[in-house]
Amino acid sequence: MHNSLLLPGYQLQVGSVKDRALLLQFLSRSYQEVFPDANNFSHLVTTVKRYLTIETPLWWVVKEDDSIGEKPKAHSPKVACLWMGNAIDQVWGNRYSHIFLLYVRPEYRREGIGSALMLRAQEWAISRGDCQIGLQVFPNNENALKLYRKLGYETQSLLMIKKLEK
Repeated sequence: MHNSLLLPGYQLQVGSVKDRALLLQFLSRSYQEVFPDANNFSHLVTTVKRYLTIETPLWWVVKEDDSIGEKPKAHSPKVACLWMGNAIDQVWGNRYSHIFLLYVRPEYRREGIGSALMLRAQEWAISRGDCQIGLQVFPNNENALKLYRKLGYETQSLLMIKKLEK
């Protein structure tokens, strides 16, 4: 897949397992935004260690350097990321592409980056021969819900939790 993001001023860079620390930062930020009262997301270290592999691709969005339209350098600040993986459809038993994380830094939102990354996710899923793509989203993340619905995503199941007294 090419590195173009289809948005002027931005480039897509392929990430690797070496990007664990930065991925953890982005993952933590996404949870902090949705759950501002929670203050400990240290368990996400285990999530990243367990699921970030060469089979779970990671892409970063970087802003092109403003000087004479130069391409971004490897150390250019990342403004967004997409982390993909695999899941199994529990009804039909088929593997499908799963979006582990889509995160755009707040100051870069509403520029089409999220939509472009969702298109990248879909392209990756199709290139693997998958017939569907899925993700989980918290019900209080209204902006994300609106984006996903606009892109044709539908609710397939609901995760229900009951807190137990200790």
